[in-house]
Amino acid sequence: MARHVAPADRRDLVGRFRHRAAERAVVTLVDQVVSSASNFLLGMLIARASGADGLGTFGIAFLVWLAVVGLNRALVTEPMTVGDATGRAGANLPEGLLSALVVGLVAATGIAAVGVVMHLAGVGTAALLAVAVWIPSLLAQDYCRSMAFRLRRPDQALLSDAAFAVVQVASSLALYLGGVRSTTAFISAWGLGATVGAIVGVRLLRIRPTVRGAVPHLRALWPRSRWFVAEFGTSFPADQGYLLLLPVLLGTAQFGYFRAGMGLIGPVVVVFIAGGNIGLPESVRRLREGGAAGLRSYARSLTAVVLAVTVVYCGLVAALAEPVLRVVYGAEFAPAATVTRLIALQYVLMAVSFGFGQAVKAAGRMRQLWLGRAVSAALSILAVVVLTAEFGLVGAGVASVTAGLAYSTGVLVVHHRMHRSGALAPREQVCR
Repeated sequence: MARHVAPADRRDLVGRFRHRAAERAVVTLVDQVVSSASNFLLGMLIARASGADGLGTFGIAFLVWLAVVGLNRALVTEPMTVGDATGRAGANLPEGLLSALVVGLVAATGIAAVGVVMHLAGVGTAALLAVAVWIPSLLAQDYCRSMAFRLRRPDQALLSDAAFAVVQVASSLALYLGGVRSTTAFISAWGLGATVGAIVGVRLLRIRPTVRGAVPHLRALWPRSRWFVAEFGTSFPADQGYLLLLPVLLGTAQFGYFRAGMGLIGPVVVVFIAGGNIGLPESVRRLREGGAAGLRSYARSLTAVVLAVTVVYCGLVAALAEPVLRVVYGAEFAPAATVTRLIALQYVLMAVSFGFGQAVKAAGRMRQLWLGRAVSAALSILAVVVLTAEFGLVGAGVASVTAGLAYSTGVLVVHHRMHRSGALAPREQVCR
């Protein structure tokens, strides 16, 4: 016999659920502030210590890291999140950690090999080799924080990131105050912080490390992860990967100016990452419980929040770009004001489709999303080559605006077609 729930009890349950959801959202935002602030400080210290050339070198290493962590999320963390948003404690956590470490070791080996070849060819690659050493630690820490969000334990992600930040900030400040000017040394401070953060994350999640199960786990995820990988293979070139062409087209110092502009916009990425950490699991839940209508409503709400915050922050940065660049990075970086404003516009355009992108992922429509991203990636690469070669640093900024517009257009088209098809089922799509 079904149990009757009184209206008052139902309202109480709904109220408690909303209160807990709000608490998780606040903790998640604080976590992202801590994480992004520590990375922002690292970039600022490198710029102060080594100038535009040093910041450009760090920017290349950071883009390599973004490529590796994006691949790991596509192979491991995002398929695990979409495949099971129920929050079952301990579900495949040891195997997932081992899988992340295996991906890290393979990536580190490949990066190191490329670095050695470039070094033998007379190209300076010390920063690239330095980041390769710390890739496994960085991936392990990112995995732990992702799993904490998956299990709706953002407080544990915050503690892991706080440990990461404390060690990184203390180490990098010690290097700066000690007169160290090597970008490689600052990258090592970053990696050391990640190692401590990973250890804290493993202990908080009570993961018992294992040496078996990585390959079977990756194989089990593959029917789903292959589309995440395909989507990443097109979204990363469209969003970030095309920037790897800039050091070649502009030179390391000019790329340092571009990186400074991105650094000022960086805090808004806090909102994007926090929105993804909350938005993807919540989108899966809304689809399962409310069907297509529930998912569409949540996508609109999430987009509205992210877009509002992005417009306010990017508007302020665009208005105050030159004085803020002088204060944060030094007078040398004042020429980056124009490109900073263009990057701000790029992120506003990307925010327009934010919630709808999470909805498409939650629905398992990765194949359609991949096709849209493939087109936007091609447009982004073409734009950066043509515009940067013709107009230099400003052209690179205009190319970024083009990338943002192409990105959001592709996502919105896929989302519109997904709902127009009328074939979206509450449970069917998350397992596709």
